[in-house]
Amino acid sequence: MNVHSHLKGAAVLTIVTSLLTPAVAQASTGDPSSDDLTTQQREAIATWEAGASNTSIFPSSASTKSAGVRASSGTSSMKLYRGSWVMWAEERVNFGWGSGGTTVTWSEAYQAAGQVAPNWVKRNGTKRVYSSSSRHDWRGGYTVGAAVPTPWGGVNVYSDSAFAFSRVLGTGAWQKWE
Repeated sequence: MNVHSHLKGAAVLTIVTSLLTPAVAQASTGDPSSDDLTTQQREAIATWEAGASNTSIFPSSASTKSAGVRASSGTSSMKLYRGSWVMWAEERVNFGWGSGGTTVTWSEAYQAAGQVAPNWVKRNGTKRVYSSSSRHDWRGGYTVGAAVPTPWGGVNVYSDSAFAFSRVLGTGAWQKWE
């Protein structure tokens, strides 16, 4: 028998052993639970469950105003942020209004998200669910999870889904709710 045959045999034995070991090791150590999460993960979950924060509006310099008179047209951006540095999601709606402050001329929305492994955030998409000349409504969804690392990958011990609702009005105002 040559060295090449020994290496093939060792490789096959290693692969078979690695496939069988996780089931045996997991049975002996027990399933991971939320008790195995780090302090940062627990804080991130609490922040996520508390809801959205840091909602802000960013008026554009393109807004037209006269002294002492409300804007009759312009653009704005509304941002809804949820989470912490460990797992976060952001919904943003940009929009324009005109015709003396009565018409939504356009709106667009997008999502951003991030996480520190083994946590995860899934963007489920954003969609305009209502549109009229004076109002546009948007709905975006997210799913998050916190996992415990194991030698065989992360084991998810927490997950939650949430929706963000945004309404932009022809007056340049906006509303948000969850």
